[in-house]
Amino acid sequence: MRLRSIAFPFIAALLASACGGGATAPTAAPSAAATTAATAAPTVAAAATATAVPKATCQAKKITIAVPVTPPNVVHLTPYVADSFGYFKDENLTLELVRFEGGVGSLRASASGGITLAGTSSEPVIDGIANGADVKILYSYAPAVDVSFVVGPGIKTTADLKGKKMGVQEPGGFADVLTRIVLKKAGIDPKDVTFIQTTTAGRVQQLIAGTTDTAILHIDQTKTVQKANPQVNVLVNMWEILSDYQYSVYVAPTQAIKDDAATLECTIRALMRANRAMYDPANRSKIVDLAVKESKIDRDIAESTFDTLVKAKAWPQNEGVPKSFIEGTIKSEKDFGKITKDLKYEDIVDLSIVQRVLAQLGKKADFPY
Repeated sequence: MRLRSIAFPFIAALLASACGGGATAPTAAPSAAATTAATAAPTVAAAATATAVPKATCQAKKITIAVPVTPPNVVHLTPYVADSFGYFKDENLTLELVRFEGGVGSLRASASGGITLAGTSSEPVIDGIANGADVKILYSYAPAVDVSFVVGPGIKTTADLKGKKMGVQEPGGFADVLTRIVLKKAGIDPKDVTFIQTTTAGRVQQLIAGTTDTAILHIDQTKTVQKANPQVNVLVNMWEILSDYQYSVYVAPTQAIKDDAATLECTIRALMRANRAMYDPANRSKIVDLAVKESKIDRDIAESTFDTLVKAKAWPQNEGVPKSFIEGTIKSEKDFGKITKDLKYEDIVDLSIVQRVLAQLGKKADFPY
């Protein structure tokens, strides 16, 4: 596996390194979203046997997958697991991971045709498609929101956010959108706060240092920052206020879906095997080792975060793109005035390849997405 990092000029790179640690984490898992998805996910006909639908066979080639965070959080480890466990090798594929500081850059790389499959949060994709981007969502590595709105000392309620410094990665990106959702619910005009751009690792370090007053953090990041500064608190668990909301997606250009569906099928099959591997207790130690290495966190944080994510059903075992989640995110983007175009699920999502893979591997009937 090769690693490549790309930083676009419009992303402010405030480089800082994260420190280790583990303390109090969000106390509840994003299970409400999983419950909603159980009845809302698009269905596949009967679960097929592994031989009912022929598998595409890929010739030996290199693929590129865009990772929207650097370093990855535990929830982002799907392609790393697929590579470490040999699932890409089984498909005759050699993986190169291309790292970005946010989903907007990842999406732009995909739209330009330079990436096989791009991981990103759903908001830039929905906004991009509404404005003419010719891409489609094919799959996901984590459908439900797993992050918290974390604040520094002195902020006790959402009313205290006025006049404070909001840490985000990029305009229009995941942290920016979720921060604005919190502000809206608090009745605070975004003009009454200051937005400070940071990096994946930097948003942790800057919150610890007090350079920013808030951050949208994943579970492992929250544990890290609270160990370094116990006065940092979770103000809002985002899954408690966003039950129908799609977090992550994998996207590809529409033309690539037409021209090279076989490569995308082989890639998604390896990724689905990796997502399912998360739930096998026999794999726990190896995946935790990978989290320590790639996420650059202490082992106790990696272990507790991984266990929380498994319990929360963070990684999909089926299509991974519930219709109610996409529709909820479209509504949110329209409510914020980010898009004006009326979009339907089918305008954004193409499940043809993942449904083919599901027919080969078998659908997990007891899993919500």
